[in-house]
Amino acid sequence: MAFSKRLTIFAAAGAIALVAWVLNVAQLYWMGGVLLLLPLVCRLVGHLEHQGIVIQRRMPYAGHQGETVRVRFQVRNQQAFPKLHLSLSDELPAGLTPVAPEPVPVQLPSRGTDDADYLLQLRRRGAHTVPAVRVRSVDLLGLTVIESRLEVASHILVYPRVLELPGHLLPPTRGGGHAPLDASQRQGEGSSFFGIREYRPGDPLRHVHWRTAARLGRLTVVEWEAEESTDAVIAIETQKGSERALGDATTLDLAAGLGASLAAHVLGTGDSLRVMAPGATEWRPSASRGPEAMTGILESLARMQPATELSVAAELRMAAPHLAPGTLICWLTPSPDAVLLAAARWLRAANLRPVIYALLDGTRDEAEAWETTAADLGSVMIPVIRLRAGDDIVDRLVG
Repeated sequence: MAFSKRLTIFAAAGAIALVAWVLNVAQLYWMGGVLLLLPLVCRLVGHLEHQGIVIQRRMPYAGHQGETVRVRFQVRNQQAFPKLHLSLSDELPAGLTPVAPEPVPVQLPSRGTDDADYLLQLRRRGAHTVPAVRVRSVDLLGLTVIESRLEVASHILVYPRVLELPGHLLPPTRGGGHAPLDASQRQGEGSSFFGIREYRPGDPLRHVHWRTAARLGRLTVVEWEAEESTDAVIAIETQKGSERALGDATTLDLAAGLGASLAAHVLGTGDSLRVMAPGATEWRPSASRGPEAMTGILESLARMQPATELSVAAELRMAAPHLAPGTLICWLTPSPDAVLLAAARWLRAANLRPVIYALLDGTRDEAEAWETTAADLGSVMIPVIRLRAGDDIVDRLVG
């Protein structure tokens, strides 16, 4: 369009010059010259409109995946020259999409200000940076379009989506007979009477049942039912090279959404929770409890990246001695390897309750590998819950 307008101007200037030559009229020569200078003047005005602009961007600190937030530009003109034909647009990273992609118009009077805003959709979890603003100007005749870039950095943290999970994705309930350590009665250090047995070296003397010992003529001790732990751990693999593609998202994005949804479920039942994602979380002596803990968990899940040398299997082994017997461990991973098998068996032997969440990317080789892994883990009563690319719940968690 701009080219055709310039061509029209040049043609008109040429026609005027031809008439001026035929008629020998000096004023017509001036008219043709002024017409030829018009594109140059328009370009000069366009460049002047980009000078002396100060832009500030206002956007929320954080939002949830799938949410739409408002972004506001506050623009100030530091010059006496008015700027009436400007429009602004952000340089957006992948995962952030404007609802209306057209640039936002602003009009700046002499040394004046203007505000403009647009709606931004948060499509993917993560810590996103919006680095700059694109400034665009068009002159009145539409002959010249000039663009410039102003560095105006803003940051927004996008929390993963939290969904109410279907029953088949929830970890096996305690006392329901599904989890490896579930039992109606078993000996331990609880508060309910379990039985009496003979004294063995190492038994605490406070457990000696003196009346029975006097009757039988040998030491006996009282045993108590073990109380199941109400602690849970959500462990997510963040090791380098562990991430798999899931369309526009990744298995780590899926793990973030699934982990957030599991956390909401665990905290909602009154249990305590730790989230373990090497590189994004730190070990804490005490677990989190209550819905108010969700904000910190969501922030950690939003910042997760597959950038650590330490595997979650190694971190689980280090943390296991500090976990109460019967602690539920929801292990989210896309990697059905020998390390997973060995660590899961070790956790099971340490009186913990691992539940493996297999994050499948949809390839046939991976599906076959998980079938073998699930059979091996099933032999020691470790549940494997699969989430596949293309499942409705997967699309909702990452989409």
